[in-house]
Amino acid sequence: MMMNINTLLSDAITHATSILKYLHKNAWTIVFVIAGCYFFYTEVIDPMIQKYQTARSYKQATDPNRIAVLSPDMKRVRALQQEAAAIRAMEAEEERKKKRMSEKERKRVKSPEEERWDKLG
Repeated sequence: MMMNINTLLSDAITHATSILKYLHKNAWTIVFVIAGCYFFYTEVIDPMIQKYQTARSYKQATDPNRIAVLSPDMKRVRALQQEAAAIRAMEAEEERKKKRMSEKERKRVKSPEEERWDKLG
């Protein structure tokens, strides 16, 4: 049993040594192959994948069947947005009118009689 463990351990050490020798002998080759693969992936393969995904996404987004389904919803949402914008515009216009009237009132010179009535309450 002890011989078996020693043999296995010796074989593992032998294999590890041979792997390390191989790596030491071919280290620069391995580095350049890995760098070349990375460069090829980032400069060639990844842009091709992105281009394909973009084309597929555009094709799906402009599919007439999909547009026919989404068009009524889009019109409904835009109508609601337009209605909300119109309400906000009306409120803003009322606010501007109130502000303009208060500015006019503030800038207006009061007659002595009006000042007297203001003091009396």
